[in-house]
Amino acid sequence: MDVRDVARSHVDALTNTSAGGQRILLISGVISPQLVVNIIRKAFPALRARVPEGKPSQTFPPGVHPTGWDMRRSLDILSKGTKERSWEYIGLEASVTDAVRTMIEAKVI
Repeated sequence: MDVRDVARSHVDALTNTSAGGQRILLISGVISPQLVVNIIRKAFPALRARVPEGKPSQTFPPGVHPTGWDMRRSLDILSKGTKERSWEYIGLEASVTDAVRTMIEAKVI
């Protein structure tokens, strides 16, 4: 989950009357260290020497089979608090690339 979505959902919980008294799960999708590594190595070739390749085709450890979460109810509640009447999570690729880009700009990495 991107921190921007978490912040936005907290504000929404305070201002969206549809969110009152509701428990809202924030899950934008599956994530694994290998998925993050794959994104970084693809989007930032200059960092490849610093980010181990791992096993690019094996996004989850053997025996791990993530199950899907049905987020339609949470997204429906959150969307009622927007002018556009829609809510979309920031995807994993955008979240990772934005975070790494910010760290590069701040000279953290």
